Amino acid sequence: MMNYKGMEKIACPLPVWKLDADQDSWREIARDCAESDGRLVALWGSAAGEKFLVHAALVFAEGMLIATCPAEDSFPGLEDLFPHASRMQRAIFDLCGVMSRGGDRRPWLDHGKWQDFPLGRQRLQKPVPPESDYPFVSVEGEGVHEIAVGPVHAGIIEPGHFRFQVVGEKVLRLEERLGYKHKGIEKAFEG
Repeated sequence: MMNYKGMEKIACPLPVWKLDADQDSWREIARDCAESDGRLVALWGSAAGEKFLVHAALVFAEGMLIATCPAEDSFPGLEDLFPHASRMQRAIFDLCGVMSRGGDRRPWLDHGKWQDFPLGRQRLQKPVPPESDYPFVSVEGEGVHEIAVGPVHAGIIEPGHFRFQVVGEKVLRLEERLGYKHKGIEKAFEG
């Protein structure tokens, strides 16, 4: 059974606990989860007055833990423990303006058009950068081809730009860039 100081059980069918962690214990908790074959199911940010918080939903064998970490300008990244955390961390920066330490620094949802962070604490926190090519990661080598698809394509999913690096039928790397429909309107819904 996981046991952290200050942990409180929430009443629901799936055992769920919540925990306010500092930045050091945040990494320790995530490491414990990864080492016990647990999963990171969500990572998001929120403003709480003048403070900013980052939340992680971690699933252990015993249930789910919602761990909350204070983050003023940055927070400890989790992508080395859970590779899929990278995109969630990039989204937290694009939406809230708080960056994870380490990991991928490229934008995920913001295509360089937003003048502020839609869920940030202040307006006009950043200048709009000049138009530039998105820095896709490439694979090089003998016989490697790059196939670009999008951002407009048929189907029921949202528009996206996909870069496949392939050798024959083997896909070596797939880079995707989504968020073309995201308009950053969350600020309009604040009171």
